[in-house]
Amino acid sequence: MCVPPAKAAFLRLEQFMNIEYRAPRNETELDDTIACSLRAFGGLADRKQRFVNIVKQDPRFDLHNTRACFVDGKATSVVQIFDRPMHIGNCVVRMGGVGSVGTDPPHRRAGYSSGVLRDSVRYLQTAGYDLSILSTGIHSHYARAGWVMSPTYSMDVTLPATLREVPADLTIEPCEPNRDLPALRAIYDQFNANRTGTFAKNGEYWVNRPKWRAYDPALYWIAKRGGTTIAYLQTERWAVGEFGYLRDAEEAMIALFCHFFHRAKAERVQEINGPVPSVTRKMFEAMGCSVRGRERSNIMVLITNFESLLTKIKPLLEARLRGSAFSAWTGAIRIRYEADERTLIIRDGDIRIARDRESPMINLLVSQTQLLKLLFGNMSAEQVVFSNGLKIHEIGLLDALFPAGELFMWRTDRF
Repeated sequence: MCVPPAKAAFLRLEQFMNIEYRAPRNETELDDTIACSLRAFGGLADRKQRFVNIVKQDPRFDLHNTRACFVDGKATSVVQIFDRPMHIGNCVVRMGGVGSVGTDPPHRRAGYSSGVLRDSVRYLQTAGYDLSILSTGIHSHYARAGWVMSPTYSMDVTLPATLREVPADLTIEPCEPNRDLPALRAIYDQFNANRTGTFAKNGEYWVNRPKWRAYDPALYWIAKRGGTTIAYLQTERWAVGEFGYLRDAEEAMIALFCHFFHRAKAERVQEINGPVPSVTRKMFEAMGCSVRGRERSNIMVLITNFESLLTKIKPLLEARLRGSAFSAWTGAIRIRYEADERTLIIRDGDIRIARDRESPMINLLVSQTQLLKLLFGNMSAEQVVFSNGLKIHEIGLLDALFPAGELFMWRTDRF
C-alpha cells in the first residue's frame, strides 16, 4: 500500500515519541488536559472558566473520567466522561456521558482522537458503566468506536393567539435555587420517576449545577399555591430547558408556560422549541399551541456492559411481565447483537440472566441500533422481527417486555 510522504514522515517520527492513552495522574496534568480542550475549541480566553467548571465542578468529579492522549507528557487530545445515573423506566443504570471531545490543532489527523475514544470505551467497560451517550454531528468518528445513533424527539411550539391569565390562587415568581432547592428536587424526582433517559440526581448534582453549567436566573420561574411550590420552568432564551410539576398541578404548569409565552410575545417571538416529553403534547395543544414534532439524530449510544444493563432493568422487565397476559410464560429468550449476547430465562414471572447457549425458545438476533430502540421503546417487537426476517411468533410477549416509549433527555442536562 502506498503511504503519502507526509504520513510516512509522521510514522517515522512517531517511533521516537512516547504516546500514552490514559487519565491525568495529578492536578497539573488535569490542568494540561483542560488547556488542550480550550485550544481545541478555539482558545478564546472567555471560555477558560467554562472548561474548568465543566471538569472540576462536575457533581461526580473523578480524575479518571478525563481520558487523554499524552505525547511526550503533554496532552494532545481529550475526552471527558460524565458519570450520570440514568433512568430506564423506574430502574437506574450507570451512564457515562461523553463530551468535550477535542484535539489540539497541531496534532489533528494523527489518529489521537480515535485512540482516546478506544481508551474511553475500555475505561467505561472496566469502571462499571452500563451505557454511554454522546451528542454529535460527526457520526462516523464515533461509530468506528462502537456508538450508534439513537433517535430523540423535540417539539416546535407555535404560540397561541390568546393566552390565559394566571389563576388567582397561583403566584409566579423567580426561582431562587438555594431557597427552592428541596422543592425543585422533589418535583423533579416525582415528574421523572419513570422517564427513560432522565438522570437520577442527588443533592450534590442540584447544588453544583449552577457552577457546572451556568444559566440565567431571570429565565427560571416557579409556581406556588398556598406558599407551596408545585411547578417550575427553566428556559434558555426562547427554548425549553426543563420543567416539572406535581401530580394534579398541570394547571400551574400551564400558567408558567403562559407567563413564558407573554415574555416571548413581548420580544416578538412566535415559536419556541426544545425537547419535551411526548406525553405533554396534549398540554400544549390544550393551551391553543400548534405543535410539530421533530426527530433528532444527534444522540449516539453505546452499550458498555450488556449483562449489567439487563441485571439493573430486570425488576422492570419482571413487573411488565407479571402485569401482562404472559405472566405464566416459561422459556428462554436469547438476545444477541454484534458485541455480546445474553439469555433471559423466564419462569413464573421471574427472570434469570445467563450466558446459556442451549437452543432458546426465542432467538432474538438484532443490531445494537435495533436493540437500543427496543429497550428505549422506539421500535416495536414486530418491526424488529420483520426487519431481521426472524421466525418468532411470541410478538405479544416481546411487546409486553419492551413496550412503546422514548429516550428523553432534558436540554439542561447536556454534557
